[in-house]
Amino acid sequence: MSNSVFNRRLYGDHKLKRVIGNYSQKKIYVVITLLFSLLFVSCKDETGVGAPTTNYSDQAKKVLEVALDSIKKADPEYPGGLALQVIYPGGQFFQQTGFTNAVTSTTHFRAASNTKTFTSTAILLLHQRGRLNINHKITDTIPGTTMTYVPEDQNYAIPFKNEITILQLLQHRAGVFDVANDMIPDSISASVPYKNDWYMEYIKATNPTHTFTFDEMVGVVATTGLYYFRPGADFHYSNTGYSMLGKIIERVSGKLYGQFITDEIIKPMGLISSTMPALGTDRELPQPFVPGFVHIPGTIQNVTVSNISGNVAEGNLITTPSDLALFIRKLMRGEGVLSSNLVYSTMLNCLPATPGSLSLYGCGVNNINMLGYGHTGAHEGYLSQMIHDPVTDVTLVIYTNGWDLREGINSIRVTMNHMQEALYKVKRIVLTK
Repeated sequence: MSNSVFNRRLYGDHKLKRVIGNYSQKKIYVVITLLFSLLFVSCKDETGVGAPTTNYSDQAKKVLEVALDSIKKADPEYPGGLALQVIYPGGQFFQQTGFTNAVTSTTHFRAASNTKTFTSTAILLLHQRGRLNINHKITDTIPGTTMTYVPEDQNYAIPFKNEITILQLLQHRAGVFDVANDMIPDSISASVPYKNDWYMEYIKATNPTHTFTFDEMVGVVATTGLYYFRPGADFHYSNTGYSMLGKIIERVSGKLYGQFITDEIIKPMGLISSTMPALGTDRELPQPFVPGFVHIPGTIQNVTVSNISGNVAEGNLITTPSDLALFIRKLMRGEGVLSSNLVYSTMLNCLPATPGSLSLYGCGVNNINMLGYGHTGAHEGYLSQMIHDPVTDVTLVIYTNGWDLREGINSIRVTMNHMQEALYKVKRIVLTK
């Protein structure tokens, strides 16, 4: 696939328009939308696995080593390693390779857009409890109150506000402009100082620890009047759409987003090492953690410290492989906070991103061809994926702590393709009798 075709595919699925240019002059802090269009690579068997054996962990280790070697063939100075958590019928294991520090299944990393599945779970939990209805419009009244799902102020006076449903936000079909991943075009009529710029980068240039809010992020959409299409007309991945869901969670539950997720999902599901930072000053990862790195021409930068406040509800999760695997496994098996019927009728009701596309998305969940259901994440220095297959009962979590940006988007694509191939191979290994 040529770079131009690949870029158009990215733009068509997720509108990743943050073109990676001179990174040292304008730091790119997220590529949360990158991975969705990379999930359907064609993987052939290159593991060299011989006779059936139950020594799955050692075989998976070799798969990771082959994947990392392949990544390093393209980038000999690649700064990251690969970590893998696997749960399969009869057992589980963790493997890793290539890290410069000690890494285990309880080492923290930034899971980025895997956050969206937590947000979707929270919305569906409130739906399950009768606190909201996902088929309601966002201008409807919250059940049992006189309050609308989103505020009736100027920050939420976005295009087609009266037509958007909660379900459309969950499925990225509301047409909400993505402030986190799209540049504000200079063609808009609104007089704003951040034209031809990314809003969060513009703000952080003068205040690196600024705390972004839901009202602020959605307010940019209202002020600029930007949108992609009329609600329900198409698919367009939108972090800002999930920011709106975060606001709805707060208004319906009466709790801050992070507190609701912690009280109603993280703790009840037995996750012990997952957090949702929301302040611009909360930029560190808890110990132990794996640092994140970016390789640009001429240098490798440590990008572990990050202001994640602009990504609350769509990309602020800090977690561990053990926690993330437990979450997606319990959720998909109907053993978490949602009933099996609700999971299957909403989350797993995946639709093509575009007509005829293999890229399928439900309510905060991707359907990954021949792997199962889950999500991916990309935040500066980290790439990750969680997956569970309800048919084979295999759960997989993989991440790396490096970005190769020497050739922009294509370099990250190469890394993710190798990670994706590793998951296919490992899944086949653990299903070998």
